[in-house]
Amino acid sequence: MRARQDAVPVGADTLALGDVVSFHGVRWLVTAFQGAQVFMAAERDTTVEPLIILQTALTSAPDFAILNRAAPRTQITRRAHELQAVPTALRREVERWENIVKEVLHQQAPNVPATKPPKPAFDPKRHSLKDRYRTKAAQMTAAGWATSAATVERKCRAWRKDGLLGLVDRRSQRAASTHGRVDARVIEVVWELLDSERREGVSPGTMSRLIGRVQRTVRTRYASELAVADEAKRAALLPSQATFYRLLGRLGISADTAHAVAARRAAGPPRTAGRPDMRPATMARWPGELVQIDTTGLDVLVLSDDGKTISVELTVAIDVATRSIVGSLIVPKRFRREAGAGRWLGGRATRSFDTLQVVAQATAPLPVRPGWAPETFMEGSDLPYEELLAVDERFAGAAARPVIRPETLVVDHGSPFVSADFTRSCNAAGIEVREARLRTAVDKAIVERTMRAIKTGFSQYLAVYTHHRLALRGRRVRQQPLFTIAQLQDLFEQWVALRWQQTPHGGLRSPFTPGLKLTPNEMYAALIFLRGYRSTALSECENRKLLPTVWVRVNRKGFQINNRTYNLDHGDLDPFLDSSGLAAVQGRWEVHYSPNAPEVAWLFNHRASTPAQAWVEVPFIHRRLLTDPWTEEAWERGVQVHLSGGGRRDDQPGIARATQRLLDELAAGPRNDQRPAAAQRSRPAPRRQVAALEPYGVGVAPPDPQSVQPFPQPANLPAAIRTSASPTTGNGQDVDVESFLASLPELRPPADGPHSQQGDDR
Repeated sequence: MRARQDAVPVGADTLALGDVVSFHGVRWLVTAFQGAQVFMAAERDTTVEPLIILQTALTSAPDFAILNRAAPRTQITRRAHELQAVPTALRREVERWENIVKEVLHQQAPNVPATKPPKPAFDPKRHSLKDRYRTKAAQMTAAGWATSAATVERKCRAWRKDGLLGLVDRRSQRAASTHGRVDARVIEVVWELLDSERREGVSPGTMSRLIGRVQRTVRTRYASELAVADEAKRAALLPSQATFYRLLGRLGISADTAHAVAARRAAGPPRTAGRPDMRPATMARWPGELVQIDTTGLDVLVLSDDGKTISVELTVAIDVATRSIVGSLIVPKRFRREAGAGRWLGGRATRSFDTLQVVAQATAPLPVRPGWAPETFMEGSDLPYEELLAVDERFAGAAARPVIRPETLVVDHGSPFVSADFTRSCNAAGIEVREARLRTAVDKAIVERTMRAIKTGFSQYLAVYTHHRLALRGRRVRQQPLFTIAQLQDLFEQWVALRWQQTPHGGLRSPFTPGLKLTPNEMYAALIFLRGYRSTALSECENRKLLPTVWVRVNRKGFQINNRTYNLDHGDLDPFLDSSGLAAVQGRWEVHYSPNAPEVAWLFNHRASTPAQAWVEVPFIHRRLLTDPWTEEAWERGVQVHLSGGGRRDDQPGIARATQRLLDELAAGPRNDQRPAAAQRSRPAPRRQVAALEPYGVGVAPPDPQSVQPFPQPANLPAAIRTSASPTTGNGQDVDVESFLASLPELRPPADGPHSQQGDDR
């Protein structure tokens, strides 16, 4: 019972490898997962047999408790090619120390056969490790490199722990460091101001001007922190003038080269000519360890709900270990602006809520939809269907795409991924969000290459493929048959389950048969037993926490979200009339709602005793005016239509009716004048009867042959042309010129005979 005082609540998090739990009076160490089973070994008592038990039976036991959480997983080990960032002289010193350490520890140096015996002075069978330290220190001192045995010992230990990077002289790094005792945020302010000057075209000034601007920016930006900071922290944020000059000198910034140095830094490190580009490989050891997510244009045109032709964006999440696409979403792009205003109309780009839906897809099986090919079913695929179905019944009728819960999510610096809602929701679900480095494509190279493969393997086979280069775009792309966004999403998900997940990938190799390429599903089946699968279905309350957050003030009339009033008829909102007590949000209350179904919102009471009592569902007061399902985007469009008709922004019933009229028009389909060229071309144009009855135009009478005046014959017509008796041939038909001329009024054949042949090559 004493141990249970420090136990972690059962519902605090899922059970993980390395956790120490209490079960039937014994401390157990979780060693492995397989399906629904948990493998445990006694932590201290070696006489107790290892235990295999169902996870549900373990966690539901009355004396079960998590006594000690496993240490957070270590980051990916640093690699030798990170030395490329170390100065050349320091890198040579590291390589020299590496040979010394390998000689002392009898580790074979490069290009030395493993069968070669060690040097007699460093033979492990003859000399202890301490003796070898002293021998090597004496040799180096005699060679003019004064070194102590303690230094050799320290280098050997650092090499064993951190490899090559452990041999880097930290004193040299500190001497060459741009930070020193100056706060890193000051360095960022320096580069920020220089980049701003370059973009605005401002002429560079003296170093004193730059230092003054940096100091003013730091005092303004970190005023609250400076007010309570101690002397050391204040000196780090506002160093002395002499420290500033030394700092700028280490950064290579002078009055003449400030902008040039900032431009080189913004362009990134140059690639060395004649040397291969050393790019660190992104590695993951099990499914979900690293998941990369990104958004890009799909190079495909689709048919919008209002009959217009628009472009779309695709967001995908791909697991690094298995190369599996675990989530995808297609949304319309913005395509035009309102006249005289800066707001977008007729479309939208990817939002943080869209990216959250992609992350949520990774935690649930993809259901097979009607009309999909039989090969898309998980049953019969390379995935361990029977084992997964025994753990999670949601796999019944699922597509051949694995369920991988991300542990670390690698994102870029796009606004949907760096938003507060996205980061908060991922952290609430136990997902770490890691931002890729600026101008470092290798951090997200896998998802970037996946986007290219999607365009070449999926987009280009559609008739409405636009190509990413405008010069190569087809001239009649907009006249091809168009898909709706829902149809395109369905096609893409079927393509993922049918082609992507079941096609061998060059980056997936088995360690036992490296010459054999594996499919993403085969790689998942091989790696899933390393970590096990546990169902991660979220509860209703957890799902609400993932929705976008709005902080509101509540009064007797309710509260507002995006020009919509939410309220209850009875007094359930009385506890929310006072301040929430959260000073960071000025006493406002937390509200969550879904942009795809905003007819209700959920107020969250952080003072409630149970999670079920913490949520209060509050409906939109004019929801009955909207009889069809509607979204946040439809409401925004209804606001614009209402305002363009002279309505007021506070007229919520009028906006609701305008939104419903818009939904009715969309449900009726596009009008003929709104249909795209492909839809209009499918119906043949009716023939005009006027053209058949009046060939000379409407109201114009046909000419009288008697009134036609002949064209005067030239006097100098050659005799060779006028004396031939052959019939005239034109366009492949024989023409009797004499009969034709005789039919014309006031025109007779010439006296010397009919006209000669007048060929087509006149």
